[in-house]
Amino acid sequence: MKIILTFTLLMIPGVVSSISVTGYSGGGVTITCKYDRGYTANKKYFCKGQWSDCKDQIKTDEKYKWDPSGRFSLYDDKRSAVFTVTIRDLSEEDSDTYWCGTDIYAKIDSYTEVNLKVIRDDCCVKSISLSAAAGGSVNISCKYPQSHISDVKFLCWRSGADLCAEETSVKESRRWSPEGKIQLYDDREEQLLMGSISHVTEQDSEYWCGVQSDQGHKSFITRVLISVTGEK
Repeated sequence: MKIILTFTLLMIPGVVSSISVTGYSGGGVTITCKYDRGYTANKKYFCKGQWSDCKDQIKTDEKYKWDPSGRFSLYDDKRSAVFTVTIRDLSEEDSDTYWCGTDIYAKIDSYTEVNLKVIRDDCCVKSISLSAAAGGSVNISCKYPQSHISDVKFLCWRSGADLCAEETSVKESRRWSPEGKIQLYDDREEQLLMGSISHVTEQDSEYWCGVQSDQGHKSFITRVLISVTGEK
């Protein structure tokens, strides 16, 4: 079956690879798309549907800057020849085939096929609301699906269109991440990501708990809203 799938993809002009991404209803995903270094100046886009009739969700020639379009945002890092697509507020209806595209004008565009599956998992809450005094600390606790027990867990600070402006991650079970503003602890037996945020300021208003696949794609599962009050 894998041989047939690979052969079929190679028969579609411009398709260089295929990836699978899992997201969760109410959350978000970031998808990383590699492209040929010869096309760093070309427009990048992310479209939905059959490759021959793909409807653009976002298209941009911006570099080193998040370019938002509705629930979609795209960041093109031409130094690494990688662009990243973020989709927010996922629903199960978002499950479909997408394509990371590089606009090559007169030639056939270069594509990466993205198979996105959005599911609802009763293990995890969509949003948590917490409060903390300015300058103080706050503790967080996020459940995650059993299918991600061995994956890297993270806590991301959101800034504008970027769901992950700053990230702290933990790769091992029952071992604290290095000391810093954010410390995390992954209890894989309980499927629970725990942590603390110190020196809280008004900028610490929104974080996301999530998991990262071995391909580098991120699934944002639980939104953490922090109300910061007064001085400590």
